[in-house]
Amino acid sequence: MGVNKHMKNNNEKGVSPVIAVLLMIAIAVAAAILVYVWSMGLIGTLTTGGGGQTREQVIVDAYSWNATSGVINLYMRNVGNSEVELDAVYVGGDMASTNMGTTLPVQGPVILVTVTPSGSYTSGVAYTAKCVTKTGGVFTFSLINGSAQ
Repeated sequence: MGVNKHMKNNNEKGVSPVIAVLLMIAIAVAAAILVYVWSMGLIGTLTTGGGGQTREQVIVDAYSWNATSGVINLYMRNVGNSEVELDAVYVGGDMASTNMGTTLPVQGPVILVTVTPSGSYTSGVAYTAKCVTKTGGVFTFSLINGSAQ
């Protein structure tokens, strides 16, 4: 009788089928644990993020920026569901006002907030104004020097 070419040589070594199955189960369990930890972290962030900042909503109904004097009048309104206390206003990255203590009541009337930024600004150019609240909320608006809206 001849030697069968398809028979396995006894000198070849391989992984036992039992060990192979156990390794595959371990890899699947580890992958499932990683997906679970990642998804719980993502869900936790989406459901808890923001705190008090998400309740604050401030809009600027109108503004005027006198290019000569540099005075900016912001007509602001709180449209959120918690009282907002303004702390600082920045225009074009320069501090315009700090420790303001201006309170915008919940669903209240329009409040005039007047600031005078210290930087030099070009008439007709749009600058970013950031209004920061006591709780750390930041509201960003675009203002054009020398105009009223």
